[in-house]
Amino acid sequence: MPHVRTGVIVLAAVAGLAAGPGATDVPPSRDEVQKFVRAYIDASNESDPTAFMDMVSRKPEVSTAATGNINRGWEAIRSEADRLAAAQGTHHVTLGSADVTFLGPGYALVVASVTVDLSVGENQAQMHGAMTLVLEKSSGKWKVLHEHDSLQFPLGDIPDSLAN
Repeated sequence: MPHVRTGVIVLAAVAGLAAGPGATDVPPSRDEVQKFVRAYIDASNESDPTAFMDMVSRKPEVSTAATGNINRGWEAIRSEADRLAAAQGTHHVTLGSADVTFLGPGYALVVASVTVDLSVGENQAQMHGAMTLVLEKSSGKWKVLHEHDSLQFPLGDIPDSLAN
């Protein structure tokens, strides 16, 4: 019987190795991704570039796009985060509903509505928009690979025929 028990243990070990690393990992949940996105928004609102940038991938292809500007690479995104932190108190982002689509093992697409409260001196405005994030789970943590923000600007007195 000792040989049979040893054989079973060896087979179990080989089966575990054949399954590959992470084969027993629990797949990510939408709640886990949404929690990350809320923390990402919170870090942005707190004007803490270090906490914010800890959530951004350091891969060379990381990027952001907003208001017609594209930032490529971690350093460019860090510079923008520092610039926004210097303008602390001028904006606050509120996350609306967030849809999560998994793009394969360790990747997720998040499409969310946002509201941005702007404040410059005595002037205040509220804008609505959308945020899209492409996330990657690396070393057990979610990281932003790409962010795109889009805001709706008031059209004022533009005729309906031109606004559509």
